[in-house]
Parts: sequence; structure tokens; C-alpha cells
Amino acid sequence: MLFPFGAIYGAIGLIRRNLYYKNSNKRYSPMVPTICIGNLAVGGTGKTPMVEYLVRLLQDHYKVATLSRGYKRATTGFITSMYSEVPVTAANFGDEPAQLHTKFPNIQVAVCEKRAEGIQKLLKTETPPEIILLDDAYQHLQVRCGLNVLLTDFSNPYPSDFPLPAGNLREFPCAARPADIVIVTKCPSDLSISQAKVVQNKLRLLPKQSCFFTTLAYDSPVAVTKEATKHSLSDIRKVFLLSGIANPKPLLHHLSSQFSEIELIEFGDHHQFTSKEIENLCKKIADEKEFSVVMTTEKDWTRLQNPSLLSIVKPHSFFVVPVRTEFLFSQENDFNQMISTFIERNI
Repeated sequence: MLFPFGAIYGAIGLIRRNLYYKNSNKRYSPMVPTICIGNLAVGGTGKTPMVEYLVRLLQDHYKVATLSRGYKRATTGFITSMYSEVPVTAANFGDEPAQLHTKFPNIQVAVCEKRAEGIQKLLKTETPPEIILLDDAYQHLQVRCGLNVLLTDFSNPYPSDFPLPAGNLREFPCAARPADIVIVTKCPSDLSISQAKVVQNKLRLLPKQSCFFTTLAYDSPVAVTKEATKHSLSDIRKVFLLSGIANPKPLLHHLSSQFSEIELIEFGDHHQFTSKEIENLCKKIADEKEFSVVMTTEKDWTRLQNPSLLSIVKPHSFFVVPVRTEFLFSQENDFNQMISTFIERNI
């Protein structure tokens, strides 16, 4: 029943994209190398870990800035972490930019609803960036990016999906054609080459497009409250997994291999936790007879930094599980070289 509405939604997106391409003078071309990391689906394809990968790759060699909308922030307009009196919090910048600032305090983390305006203002700061990473900007056609990196989830690649509300896509799958690099994310770590080729054939890539396969690699849980530091991971008998991300299944699967008893406490992506919700969670921990903890993602922990929530969290054992992008089939060097070549040609 939703198919006609999805077709209309997709058609609007297609017309909009074609109009921008036909009126190229309406598109802003930045004077510095810009890399867009985006997707066709709504959330959950691993954009933030990919942005972090690129920051790690580039920050020792160039002045790097990230720019995103700052989803669900309470502020508006352009703000940058280096030249703003506004504290870099999830409330002011959005959870993902705040997370990036915490992990990479030496780069500029900026937010702006209009990407072209945000880039122009970044370039006017006292220390303008040499490279700008645009987080979730594939549909922001006002900017002509130098390199477009499109992510798609292994479990639901865009050729198998359909536009909203019938599916989960923002545009028809044909919108993938402008991408320079397509990365299949969240693959099983033991994915075989033959399985990867099946997915790659389904994508119907153009000759100009390069394809890579990545998985999510999780590091050991890190204690983030004083109470949690008093115990070792071997003491844990039950884990309450607090999730406000689009797809917690990979993390749940990972933790299930380490802990025998896990209870998922799931909310929607970017969920703003309330005091009542966190109080109820902490009560669950207190009611357990054996040692129990809360584990959550870095993005969720950023949103828990609200002072009213921290006061509830601090007396309990909370852990964060860091995640990073890892390339399969020894593709990391090829990807890094593509990024380096692009920058050297455009800087």
C-alpha cells in the first residue's frame, strides 16, 4: 500500500537531483578538498566510524575539519568547536559532532544546516582547514564535493531497498551513480570473497566507481564511571545494553560472545534520554542480585553527559564499547591510497 507514496518520494528526489545537475552554477565548489561521507538509507550505515577513520588517516598531515548538520541540537546556524563560546555538548552540537570533538580535540568540528554556508565560514576562521569531511551530506547538492563516499549496509544494500515510506531510502537506488567510492559496511568479519562478489554484482557499479568492504570492530569495554573502575570485566554477570542508535544488532551480537546474560534496552536513533528512563535503568541494576553493569555506545554516552543524567549515572557501573571501521580483504591500503591521491591532486 505504501509503494505509490515511496515512488512519489523517490521521484521528487530524482527531479531535485537532476535540476541541480542541470543548473550547475547553483552548486558551490569549495577551494579545498572536500570528502562527502553519506548514504541513501536513513541512518545506521556506519557514517561516524567512517568519518573517524578518515580523521585518523589525515589529521597528522593536514588541518582537518568535519562539518555536519548537528542533528537534534538545540542551537541553530554555524558553530565550530575551536571558535565558539558555546560548550561542545550533544545539546549544542548534536551527539555525533560532540563525540568527534571528544575523540579528536585538535580538529575543527563544525555544524551548520546549510553545508555551503558552513564551508565558507570554516574557510574564514583563523586557522582554515586544508581538508573538510562532510558527514551525511550526500543529499546536500548545493555543494559539489571533490570525492563522494557512499555507504550501504551489508544486510540491506540500496538495490534491495525502496524510498520512504515503503522502504528506508531517501532516494531511488540510481542516485548512487555520482558516488566515486561505494563502501559496503557492517559486513560479517568472516565474509568470503565469493559472498562479497555477489553483493558487488548486485550494486551494478559503474566503471568509475570503486568498491570496498568493511566491518565494525569493537574494542574492549571502557569503564566511564568511578564505580565501574572498581571491577574487572570478568566480574560481570549481567549486561544491560543501553542503545539509542539505529541498529544495535552488531553490538549485541559482539557482546553476546563475551557475556552470557544481556538485556537490550533499546530506544530510537539519537534518542534524548530522560531522567526517568535512566532512573528506571539504574533501578534494574540495583535490583540484580549479582554484579550487573550498563554498556553503551560512544554516541549514547555523549548524550548521557547532560548534568541531570550524570548525577543519576555516576553511582553505578557504566561502560562504553568503542567501535571502529576495519577493512576486509586487505583493502585498507588501496582505500588510503585513493584518498591520498585525491588530496594531492586537489590541495
